Amino acid sequence: MMRRIIILVLFSIAILSVGIINAQTTDEVTVDVSLDLDTIGMEEFATLQIVVAGKTQNLPDPKMPTLSMFDVMSQGRSSNFNYNNGVVNTSLTYRYLLVPKRPGTFPIDQISVVYNNKRYKGNKVELTVLSNGSSVPKSLSDKVVDARGDTKNYFLEAVVDNPTPYVNEQITLTLKFYISIQYYGSPELSEPTTTGFWTEILGNKAPYYQTINKTRYKVIERKYALFPTQTGELEIGRALIRVTVASKSSRQDDFFGFFGRGKEVSIRSNLVKVNVKELPGMLRPDDFTGTIGRFNITATANKTEVEANQPVSVTVKVSGTGNIKSVAEPIIPEMDDKFRVYRASTSENISKVNDKIGGTKIFEEVFIPKRPGDLEIPAIAFNYFDPSTHKYKAISTKPIKLKVTKPEGFIASADIPFDAPDAVISSNTRDIRFIKEDLGDTRQKGRLTLREPIYIFVNALPVLVFVGLMVVRIRNEKLSGDVGYARSKAALKEAKKRLSKAKSIASTNTTADFYLEVYTALVSFIADKLNISPHGLTTDKIKELLKERNANEELVNQVIAIMKRSDFARYAPSNITQEEINKDLSDAENIMAEIVGVNFE
Repeated sequence: MMRRIIILVLFSIAILSVGIINAQTTDEVTVDVSLDLDTIGMEEFATLQIVVAGKTQNLPDPKMPTLSMFDVMSQGRSSNFNYNNGVVNTSLTYRYLLVPKRPGTFPIDQISVVYNNKRYKGNKVELTVLSNGSSVPKSLSDKVVDARGDTKNYFLEAVVDNPTPYVNEQITLTLKFYISIQYYGSPELSEPTTTGFWTEILGNKAPYYQTINKTRYKVIERKYALFPTQTGELEIGRALIRVTVASKSSRQDDFFGFFGRGKEVSIRSNLVKVNVKELPGMLRPDDFTGTIGRFNITATANKTEVEANQPVSVTVKVSGTGNIKSVAEPIIPEMDDKFRVYRASTSENISKVNDKIGGTKIFEEVFIPKRPGDLEIPAIAFNYFDPSTHKYKAISTKPIKLKVTKPEGFIASADIPFDAPDAVISSNTRDIRFIKEDLGDTRQKGRLTLREPIYIFVNALPVLVFVGLMVVRIRNEKLSGDVGYARSKAALKEAKKRLSKAKSIASTNTTADFYLEVYTALVSFIADKLNISPHGLTTDKIKELLKERNANEELVNQVIAIMKRSDFARYAPSNITQEEINKDLSDAENIMAEIVGVNFE
């Protein structure tokens, strides 16, 4: 009996001991904060790493301090979990890219977590940004040296071939990724933002090698054709490359390094500023529509012999180098006495030759001759601006001659001889007829009257078709000639596309991507409606813009709330549930439906 009591007491003590140990260790949460670099230049960036560890599976997310002196980009979160001798050990690692906005020394406030009503603080870190990195390097030799004077193992360069183009003139943006050490897999590229440009990807160049300061780099290039849509200073955003490179230990032993995972690094390019010039006002043709490049024009008809009132299809082709999408319809001369003219269709074929965008824009026109005879479709003129010569140029098609025949049953007014004194009178005619006292029903049988609906419809149809074509033509000309109008009209459609994309990724566990689409949909919609750049549109600025346009207070607060939540979720992802994501998506869709009613004019 005594033995059983002793065993029971010892067992109880053991249970209490485990409970006490767990109680002591459960609250042990650590926060470790580190920077991969403590000194960088203005064109460089640092990686901020936060590791939260503890003996629990429910570690909280860290509370991020204000980092207004940097552009912050989340690099995601990773977790590590193990269970050993009844003890749970968990660690969460968060990584952020810090891109400086100005030089200086910036202490980063202590990052903390709250667990079981107790706050745990991390260590303090400080980042120094040197101003000598803010100026654009004059040569590659400058670019391969970082702010500390060390040679870089990898860097990403962005350059344009012409920093002072005319509006709608092509410039070529080239991204060059230089790397001198071993890397694994294929580098992953996040494209640069090109707000204010129409952009076309030209493609990648085959990798090649280049030696800089006695260091041999592998170079990978990607090129873009950019057409500025507005004048003034425009900014091409930073591109980002993620790649896994061999660590120092792996590089020292190539055999074992092959099996190593290496480390993932992120490389950002420099910002590129472009000053877009207005087209010269002197000698600008009155009918100039904004086309820039080098072009030629041709016109061909599908037939040169045709009956009156039958259609002739004329194909007008504008071909050359430049922004084919922006080529406006050539002006057709007035020919009301000879032809009725209708637009049939427009199409385009875009080509990429020697890093230049070009191709052909095709306009199908229908000419209907009104009368028989030898008629001519006159030359069709087209004007464009050649940036290589800084001059306006006028080109035109050759006239097209048509032989128009009289169709069977065609009666022209000139064929009716109202006054023919010399006409021969038939012997069968009678010069005196009896007078009819009763005229009877004078209406012609089987003929339409002016009051018949079908008669009214048939006669009104050409007018309605003409008015419709004119409305479409005026709208298309305004869309192609007025960038602000085009952006405003397309704003809702583009925003709905982004929200649709957000909806498709809402359940894929990519929280940052989901909130990026929601955030971009709202900001881009407001920017497009106002014809301004979305860059620099802070929540305060958007709040100010909406209030200036008399948006109601509740809507403004909803917009700002969803933007702040999206921003936080992108840069400091937390354990956001699927229900919260679905609610935020629904809120964003409702906000978009309401914000459409704001008068942005």
